[in-house]
Amino acid sequence: MSFKLLSLNVGRPEKYLTDNGELRSAYRKQPVTEPVYLSSLNFAGDEQADKKHHGGVDQAVCLYPAKHYPHFEKEYGMPFPYPSFGENITVEGIHEHETNIGDIFTLGEAQVQVTKPRKPCYIIARTHGIDDFPACLIKTGFTGFYLRVLKEGYVSQGDVMHLKHADPAGVTVADVNDVKFTDQNNKEKINRIIRVEALAEDLRQSLSRRL
Repeated sequence: MSFKLLSLNVGRPEKYLTDNGELRSAYRKQPVTEPVYLSSLNFAGDEQADKKHHGGVDQAVCLYPAKHYPHFEKEYGMPFPYPSFGENITVEGIHEHETNIGDIFTLGEAQVQVTKPRKPCYIIARTHGIDDFPACLIKTGFTGFYLRVLKEGYVSQGDVMHLKHADPAGVTVADVNDVKFTDQNNKEKINRIIRVEALAEDLRQSLSRRL
């Protein structure tokens, strides 16, 4: 399975005005066309304003599926150019229902692994001026997800993500979203998820506390 990288996006923390006042965030990333080095923590030129909740080895890269864009353009009647969801990479063809926690992909010179879904937060609502945006992302399951870096290297717009290894547990990103947001106390599902070795450690601990 292969998926094309349509947009490669980086950004540093900045202050900008929203309908609800000033916000400091690196959410408003910009597409870049030259090759960018991907280290174990992030793409060169990319940072996080809130390092307590964002970034780290299990959240080195934020991926958002390009196929979700038309849904939200129709839902809100407005254009959403890449990367409107604050993602590092906008990828064609990939989907939360078809991607497992622990799946390993080659991406340019790098190698990455799926760790957990992204949790939509207030920043996306304030940046776009749409109060129910996080709730809509959760309802649809169109959250995107995070990657850790197993091998560093240069990545370019137009590179293709090739599936190198599908995690045998078969726990999809959508499965995890279901437990996080809907079927929150299903112990059988929780146990299946936390047994996945590649799962981000903070999420493993959070889900384990429900048991």
